[in-house]
Amino acid sequence: MFPPPQSDGTDPVGRVKAAIVRLADDVGAIFEPSVIAALTTLRAQDLAAYQRLRQKAKQANPACSVTELDRATRGTTSTPADERSTLDDLVALARAQCHLHHDADRQAVAVIRLPGRREVWRVQSSGFEDWLRAAYWRAYETGVADSTMKAALATLAAAGINDGDEVAVHVRAARWQDGYVIDLCDEHWQAVVVTPSGWQVVAESPVLFTRTPSMRPLPMPAIDGDVGLLWQHTNVPAGRRVMVLTWLIDGFRPDTPFPVLELVGEQGSAKSTTQSVLRSLIDPNKVALRGRPKTVEDIFVAAANNWVVSYENLSSLTPEQQDALCTLSTGGGFASRQFYTNGEEHVLECKRPVMMNGIAVVATRPDLIDRVIHIDLPRIPAEARRDDADTHAGWERDQPRVFGGLLDLFAAALAVLPSVHLTHKQRMADFERLGEAVARVLGFAPGEFQGQYAELVRAGIDRALESNAVAQALDKYIAERLTPLSWQGTAGQLYDLLNGYGIPDRSTWPRSPKGLADQLRRIAPAYRAKGIEISHLGHSRDGALWRIAPIRPHSTATPPGVEGGMHSGDH
Repeated sequence: MFPPPQSDGTDPVGRVKAAIVRLADDVGAIFEPSVIAALTTLRAQDLAAYQRLRQKAKQANPACSVTELDRATRGTTSTPADERSTLDDLVALARAQCHLHHDADRQAVAVIRLPGRREVWRVQSSGFEDWLRAAYWRAYETGVADSTMKAALATLAAAGINDGDEVAVHVRAARWQDGYVIDLCDEHWQAVVVTPSGWQVVAESPVLFTRTPSMRPLPMPAIDGDVGLLWQHTNVPAGRRVMVLTWLIDGFRPDTPFPVLELVGEQGSAKSTTQSVLRSLIDPNKVALRGRPKTVEDIFVAAANNWVVSYENLSSLTPEQQDALCTLSTGGGFASRQFYTNGEEHVLECKRPVMMNGIAVVATRPDLIDRVIHIDLPRIPAEARRDDADTHAGWERDQPRVFGGLLDLFAAALAVLPSVHLTHKQRMADFERLGEAVARVLGFAPGEFQGQYAELVRAGIDRALESNAVAQALDKYIAERLTPLSWQGTAGQLYDLLNGYGIPDRSTWPRSPKGLADQLRRIAPAYRAKGIEISHLGHSRDGALWRIAPIRPHSTATPPGVEGGMHSGDH
């Protein structure tokens, strides 16, 4: 705090500073007529000085309304008086009834205390706008013009970003202490806290959850839960049920990577019904299943507005879209130019559970297959099919008990999880460890889940190679060798060699040796799992050197340039 000004009070700056000194004990000191007159003069003649003093007034006493101060000193303006009044009333109403903060991305967040509940909304969201319009109607029984509301939201957002504290905001699920919190997304804003000792429904979540317009409530979990009822409403084969249960529970763990659930089956295998039921246990939504995304940006926009990204009836995905799903699985983002700007980026960053279904296999890229839980659904006999109305009514009846049973399993798995130690880990090791805990709770022998998951991963490797044109040609070349394969040469030499093998579908065949090298890097992990090492040995004057050879147990990789000479044939 600065000392009292040494002046007789006739200087506008000195008069305002003197009022600010008294402001700590008298919130009205800054609004005295002589002080307002001095501020009005400063605003007209020295706007910079006015802004500095305005900020000092707010720091001296947070109860001082700088909005009222601006209105008192505004003077002549082109904005109609009634519109100014509505805007000021909206801002004052919001600041009186909610606390404004911002998240780590500097997006404004409003925390609203209401009778019996606490609501959390992003300021620039339809949910907060609806609340503010309703609050204004209750106070003044009149509506608000869209332009005025837009200005009010922008003002409140600026207040939250610049004056509010940073808070962590979550969607649907969050890590908390030794367990997790799940937003029920109901009208009372209740949540479920799951810990190793059990679960309970709480009236107020210990973390801040926000929502999007398409989110729908989870059922109130039943105390007498029975997760076994789930199989009466889905077509998951018995041998893959523990995988599905683990995937469901893992969907509530935002601190670990999410595997992608892929349901594949012919017509009549209840793919869409099964997917809808499974999603309703994690993230009920206005549109449970969506069609094929058109662009990579569509995938990230869906992820930004939903907890679970869910697609149905997919026949294929582009390589770029499959890469985007990989990014969602482990966490990442998408950036594009911000609308109406020349340089700023608009970034969508998130990590989400993903589920999809199709008649044929959709995940064909090795990177995505590594992250996929692939489930083949059997065809349902005609005599066993049920009407949609009966199916829906039955699920509405059983869903609370299934959800309660899933929470029971979740809590029990968290209690077992610290004792689970994996000696050999797959790509999605967090999922594998959780699955081992879930399986033990269900009575499986230790290591049984790991065996199932390893089998699933091996099958995925085979699918990855079957759908890759370079792998098809390389397999044909390997099959012709009378002795174990051992090849070393440049990417160009290998390109010429493999190009001679007949590949039925050459639409994905690389167009150059560089393209071949990119494909080799993608399929190398799959071949390594099959016992064949594809190694990049560096560069020579003739091009990039590659080596393809069986993996020798307990051997070390050959450093680039150690082997004598470059050979394009077999040794």
